[in-house]
Amino acid sequence: MRNRLILVLAGIARTLPEPPSVLVKGSTSSGKSTLLKETVRLFPPDCVVERAGLSAKALAHGFGSLANKILLLNEYKCGKDAELLLRLLQSDGRISHEFTTVRGASRGTQTVERVGTPVVLTTTTDDRVFPDDETRFLSIWVDESPTQTLAIVTAQASGPRAKNEEDLPVWQTAMSLLARKNAEFQDPPVWLRYVAENLPLDKLRVRRDWKRILNFCRAVALCRPSTSGKEAVDITFADYCVAFRILEPALASTVYSLRTQELNLGRAVALLNEQLGRAVTTREIAEKLNWNDALVYKYLKPAVKNQLLKYETGTREKNVKLLWTNTDVTGGFLPSPKSVFQNNPEIGPEVRYVDPFTGKQVIMRAVPKGGDRQARSA
Repeated sequence: MRNRLILVLAGIARTLPEPPSVLVKGSTSSGKSTLLKETVRLFPPDCVVERAGLSAKALAHGFGSLANKILLLNEYKCGKDAELLLRLLQSDGRISHEFTTVRGASRGTQTVERVGTPVVLTTTTDDRVFPDDETRFLSIWVDESPTQTLAIVTAQASGPRAKNEEDLPVWQTAMSLLARKNAEFQDPPVWLRYVAENLPLDKLRVRRDWKRILNFCRAVALCRPSTSGKEAVDITFADYCVAFRILEPALASTVYSLRTQELNLGRAVALLNEQLGRAVTTREIAEKLNWNDALVYKYLKPAVKNQLLKYETGTREKNVKLLWTNTDVTGGFLPSPKSVFQNNPEIGPEVRYVDPFTGKQVIMRAVPKGGDRQARSA
C-alpha cells in the first residue's frame, strides 16, 4: 500500500515545477510493472505517456511538451540509450539537440527542442543504477515477503476476476481536478527550516531529495480541501505528518542505498540489542519481524556487507553467529513529527491529520511538562 501511495502522490505532483520521479526496484516476477501500470490507470489517459523503450535521440524529436505528463518507461534499461537526455529533462525541463542534415550534396544542421519535466516512473531489477540517475529518483522496493507472495497466489487461485472499471472514471476526473488547482505555494513555514536542519546533511544527494520532499508535501496539500479560502496553497504541519508516514521508509532506504528490508532488519536488531543488552541471534530477529529464517538470511548477508550490521567477534557454541547493529547507519531521513512539534511552538497547541494507512484521525497536543513542550497523540 505504501508504494502505491508514493506513486499516486508522484502522479499528483506532475503539475508542480519539479515533480518527483520514482524507480521501483525488485527481483524479477515480483510485480513491479503491475504496480506501476495499475497505479497510472487512476490518472487521465491523456497525461500518461507509456513507452517500452527509447532510442538515443527519441526524446528530442518527440512531439509535444512533456510538462504535466507521467512518462511510464516499462524498464529502466530499455531507456539506456536515452539516459542523458532524460536526465536533462528531469533537471532542466528542456533539451535542445542539434543534428546534421543531408540533402543531396548540401549539408547543414538543424536544432530540435523539447520542453517539460515529466514524472518518470520506471522499474529495475538492479539494486543500484547509474549514480547520476540514482539521485534523480526516489527508489522504492516491492514487497518480496512470503506473506505478500501468499496473498498474490491466493488471489490467483480464486480464478480470473473481471476488473471493476466503474470507479475508474471517478478517479481519473479527481486526478484531473487536482491538476487544475492553483499550485502556487506560499513561502515555507518556519518549522520547515527545523526539518531541513535535521536531515542527514552529510549526504550530498539530500540537495536533490529536499526538493523531492517538498513536492511530495505539496502533493499532499493539493489532496485536502482548502480551509483558508486563499488562491495559494500552504504546506501545513499536518501535510508533513502525512508525507512522513508515507515516505520516511523509502527516503531512508534511498539515501543510505539500502533495501527497505535491510533497514527493517537493522532497526529490529537495534531494538533487540537495546532491549536485551547483548548481541542477538537470527532466530530472535525472525521472531521480532515475524519473518521466517530464510527471509532473514536473504537480507542478512547484504546488510552485513553494507555495514548495517556486524557479527560479534569470537567463537560460539554450535557456531551460532550473534549480531550487533551499526548505529551510525540505522537512523532515519526525516525528523519525526513528534520531534518537529516539540521544538516548534509556532505550530500551535494542537494538530490533527488523517493517518493515510488507517484512515483514522490523529491528534497531537502540546502537554507542558517540566518547562518543556511535549507531544501527546490522541
